[in-house]
Formats: sequence, structure tokens, C-alpha cells
Amino acid sequence: MDRLFILPFDHRSTFATTLLGFDYPPKTASQKKVVTDMKRVVFDGFLLAHNKYEHSEDMAILVDEEFGKSILQEAQKQLIPFALSIEKSGQLFFQFEYGNKFGAHIQNWNPAYAKALVRFDPKQKQGNEIQNKRLKRLHDFCKTNDQKWLIEPLMTGKGTRFGQMKTCVKQMRKAGINPDVWKIEALESKKQWQELYKIAKADLILLGRGASKKQVEDWVIVAAKSGAVCGFAIGRTIFFSTLEKLKDKKITRKQAVEAIANNYLSFIRLWEKYEA
Repeated sequence: MDRLFILPFDHRSTFATTLLGFDYPPKTASQKKVVTDMKRVVFDGFLLAHNKYEHSEDMAILVDEEFGKSILQEAQKQLIPFALSIEKSGQLFFQFEYGNKFGAHIQNWNPAYAKALVRFDPKQKQGNEIQNKRLKRLHDFCKTNDQKWLIEPLMTGKGTRFGQMKTCVKQMRKAGINPDVWKIEALESKKQWQELYKIAKADLILLGRGASKKQVEDWVIVAAKSGAVCGFAIGRTIFFSTLEKLKDKKITRKQAVEAIANNYLSFIRLWEKYEA
């Protein structure tokens, strides 16, 4: 397994509504620019960390085309690996952001990974079937075009996260959905991670879900120790509170960039400390 430390900032409605306090999608060009500018702060934090880390080949970003077009262009120029969001934001079931043109958008950007966020409730059988057909379409496109892709399934049903996750992975694999990477919510033990790895038969990375720094640190330690997880995708825990301070003018832009870089690197160093 190759290590993969992703800094995701592909959030769209979260940036607009939760951080900046206006509707999503933004109603004006100026509002859209504010979102874009905030994402640029995160990217500059990534670049600073990328320049400091001795294994920068393990680092990548995840950003959306809607607000991150200029960032994607710069990442291409600097040969920085990136994952590209292709799902429509805030949907109960997976929908392509660009409908039937999703493939053209993927090919235009040629990302290291196409990324699909989905929500999964074992009891939503009809919805899951519809969702799986769309994901199978994505899977087939990626395999046909030699394009790697990753999936981020968020558990929304009742029962343990691990139980739901096993059901999710089994159902999707049965439907012919086999991503290169599963971006997974935290599990409670090394054993659970190891069992899920055997079911998924693909790389696993831990996601942060915007939890507190202490909580995510605990999750990172368990995942790193398992030997079944190759990295993480931690976003809001790294940058959100810093962007709030920047928005409220409590810190400068330079301080925000430095804080994001340091937060990102701290999770990488923690991973390395406990890596199996």
C-alpha cells in the first residue's frame, strides 16, 4: 500500500453557509469569489506543508471544480496529485454534478482520483439500488479510461458504524462497484479495520468528519496501528477554525496559511509515529 495523506477542501455548501453565512449556491459573483479566496488559503497552507515535508509524494489535495478551478490548474502545473469531486453537493443519494457530462469533466482535469461522496442507509433499499446504478456507471467509465477513483460512503442509518459499513461495502461490491480507494469513517479497533480491508479488497483511508482535533488524533492512532489503512483525508479539523478566525480578522492571512500547514503536518507526523 502506498501512503496517501489527502487535505480535502471540496466542501461547497459548508464553505458558503456554515463558514461565510450565505446561501448555497452563492447568488452573486462576489460571494463566489469569497468562497474561492478561502479555498485558496487552504491550498496555500497545503503548499507550505508540501514544501516542508520530506515525503511530499504522499500528499494530495481534494477540491471541487465549482470553486477550485484555479487551484486545479495550479496543481496540474506543479504536478501535485489531486482528487476531483464529481458529486452534486448536499444530495440524499449520489448524483453527478455535471450529469451525463461527468466523464468529459474527469478527462479534462485528469485527476489522480475521481471522488464520489455517497450516503448509505441499509434500510433505503430502493434508493441504494438507484445510487448503485449511478456508481456502477462511474466505475465502468473509470475502468474503461484507466482512471483511478475513490468513494466516500457516509453511514446514515441505525446500528453500529462498522456493521453498516460492512453491509455497504458488500452491497456495492456485489453491484460491481470496486473503487481504488475507500475513504472511510473511523472504526473502533485495529481488528475492525483489518476485517473491512479484507472485505473491500482495496486501499482504505481514514476520513475526519470535521471532528475535534483530539478525536481525530485518536482515530488516526487506531488506523495507523492497524496496518490495513494507508493514510487519511482530514479537512475541516485542519482548516475550519482557522478560516473562522481569518474571516473574523482575528489572525492574518499569513498566520492562517501557517496554521493550516502546521495542523496538516501534525497529523502526518502522528501517523508516522504509530504506523504499523
